[in-house]
Amino acid sequence: METKRIFNLIILDASGSMSSIYQQALTGVNETIQTILMAQQTHPELQQYLTLVSFNAGEDFLHRIYDAVPIENVKNITRNDYVPQGCTALYDAMGDMVSDLQQKVSHEDAVLVTVITDGYENSSCRWSGKQIKSIVQELRQMGWTFNYIGANQDVDQVADSIGIHNTLAFDSTSAGTSRMFSKLSRATSAFIERACFCYDEAPTAERKEDLNFFDDTDEEQTD
Repeated sequence: METKRIFNLIILDASGSMSSIYQQALTGVNETIQTILMAQQTHPELQQYLTLVSFNAGEDFLHRIYDAVPIENVKNITRNDYVPQGCTALYDAMGDMVSDLQQKVSHEDAVLVTVITDGYENSSCRWSGKQIKSIVQELRQMGWTFNYIGANQDVDQVADSIGIHNTLAFDSTSAGTSRMFSKLSRATSAFIERACFCYDEAPTAERKEDLNFFDDTDEEQTD
């Protein structure tokens, strides 16, 4: 059976404001890593890769924790990997990482890009919002799926300004952050299942962006 590739890119805010939800963010990222790993084990016909970066601002604003690493070689991140400080150069992080990933994937690959931030862009110097919107729209037409997860902002408005339609708002509290990452993990698992179905049904068809990423992941009921 031909191996199909899925590239997961997670762009994680590491500005100072994330310190208030630090432990939940650290735990949530590891939960997402484990979700991708379990899906890989369930579907050996896939080969999944993870690129995980955190960003703030300044000369060394971008920290590449994993760069297109096969998911079976990825370990949970630690406090040494993720250190919140500084401001929010969101456009620079997105522009640098998305354009870099473009060089690694082919048209047949599935690509899932997830941006997680608890605040507004405030520090980019190389990429503008207009440039980000242009590249996002171009890649969406090629089948890339983009998600924007945000707190303390009008998430739909911000996402629309950079060309992203899949959105999720969360409360920047311990409980709100934990719920958000649980929903992200469920949605990621569902995305991978849909990707498998598409490959099985029409392996030569052009890929289409998944515009229902969060639709089937309503919050689980609690007592």
